[in-house]
Amino acid sequence: MEFNEFCIRMRQEVSGYNVEGRETSAAFLIWFLVNYFRIEPQDAIGSVCDHTNDKGIDGIYVDEEEEVIYLFQSKFSLSDNQDQGDNDIKNFVGARRWFENEEAVQELLDSTASRELKSFVQMAGIIDKGNFGLVSVFVTNKQFNIHANEYILGASNLEAYDCKKLFQEYTYFADEEILAPPIELNLSNTSNIDYTPPDGITVKVYAIRAKELVRLHGIQDRTLFLKDVRYSVGNTRVNKSIKDTILHNSEHGKFFLYHNGITIVCGTLEEPTTDCVRMSNYAVVNGCQSMLSFYENRDKLSNNLYVLTKIINLNVTSPLARDITYYTNNQNSISIADLRANDSVQRSLQREFDELFGKEVKYARKRGENTEGYREVIGKDFAAQLMEAIYYGKPHNTHLKQKLFGEEYTKIFSRRITAEKIYLANILYRVVKNNANLLDNEQISTYGLAIFYFAHALSEILRKDTLGSQILDKPKEYVTDQRDTLSGALERMWQLITPDINADIDEYTESQDGFFDYKNVFKNSVFVDHMDRRVKADYERLIRRNANDAFSNIYNKLAS
Repeated sequence: MEFNEFCIRMRQEVSGYNVEGRETSAAFLIWFLVNYFRIEPQDAIGSVCDHTNDKGIDGIYVDEEEEVIYLFQSKFSLSDNQDQGDNDIKNFVGARRWFENEEAVQELLDSTASRELKSFVQMAGIIDKGNFGLVSVFVTNKQFNIHANEYILGASNLEAYDCKKLFQEYTYFADEEILAPPIELNLSNTSNIDYTPPDGITVKVYAIRAKELVRLHGIQDRTLFLKDVRYSVGNTRVNKSIKDTILHNSEHGKFFLYHNGITIVCGTLEEPTTDCVRMSNYAVVNGCQSMLSFYENRDKLSNNLYVLTKIINLNVTSPLARDITYYTNNQNSISIADLRANDSVQRSLQREFDELFGKEVKYARKRGENTEGYREVIGKDFAAQLMEAIYYGKPHNTHLKQKLFGEEYTKIFSRRITAEKIYLANILYRVVKNNANLLDNEQISTYGLAIFYFAHALSEILRKDTLGSQILDKPKEYVTDQRDTLSGALERMWQLITPDINADIDEYTESQDGFFDYKNVFKNSVFVDHMDRRVKADYERLIRRNANDAFSNIYNKLAS
């Protein structure tokens, strides 16, 4: 990709995060967090402060694992080829003082800073994180001038991105998978291991400089990585230990000892000469995150940084290549949710889905399962969120995935939770998500946690209806034979109730002096209880005005 193409693509992607009430600079920062910090889009939205008087802080991300608080400021120019000086950067770095200790944070909370910023600081518990590191991240689509570059060079705990650095470190998913053209990798260390498995496949293991590996075609657009592993690439921040080693030149000589290496499969592998190995039609099937780290920091790579590289000569589209991809990536670190994948509860639920829906709906209890041919896929993580919102009445906890698979696990996946209940909750969620445009506030309509809340709100309406309560308790026939009728009735119910919901939100906003902290209120049980009371009262008034608007009457009319 050329620089001009990147600029066009960047603007298109940033516009995708533009919603009513959100500044373009905030949309730009969300795009940056998704693509460079590799934060999930909903978490990125929740990390951005898009109101005025933010004390120079446009976003905050707390990395609990690294124990680092990242402070962000973004500057977005509507036209290309603009210069960025050092003044904005200096002022932004100065804003770090609000976070340097407990007293400073309290001073911020007592100041005239925006309520959104103060709310985020309180929700994240930053006042209790005095032992965390502080890093300022300045990002712009302009180009740093000589003064900015000089200041950045001498500043500590500052990461700065202009259009050139954004382009240098940008990676994306290409629309089509491209077979890599032939390449020669230089071998400064010719020692190698040759291994021939029983089926005659050729395997060679080398120590290859990272500087050579970043020459592989398809890193930037990620066509180098087989589709099977694309979904595991880019969900987390660049691996800290790899990046730290790259940035410390004195550690390069030990990298070969620290790192597990990468695995490449290739369609053609020629016998190596004394100083190079030739291959074509290749793909990296393990070590994708590492390859991205090398690529993004390629100007820091030295001749002493060697990587254990296993090259396997076979067709990249063969079943064996898929198996190699699966097994090599399954050796990576696993989450608490992964540890639950093989327990009896998850196996039973997957079997229930198979028996109830056949090849129509897949319950995926493991990451990377084959879902080809299914109309819908429901992952166990999503199922846990649905159960917490719909059957346990706590939509404000749906973002706490570790908790859902930790201390809450036996409650969430109790014996009373079945495949049909999970699928019913999924229908409620899809009705809201597919018709979220009925919510006047566009920021709410695109916020994941809000969708879980309103799906919960629909379930609360069902509980006040005789038929609705029956469906929640025993949904089997309604999510199979009567699925279309149920979906239609719920969609009509949503259409009827949203005008009142919009009015409730407007009234709540007015009570807060015009401030609606949409990213935090849906995490607040007090707000959820308040909205529940309003939604149920709205439904009562609705059916008093017209009994035909009761859910059971809507359903029966559609059924007949």
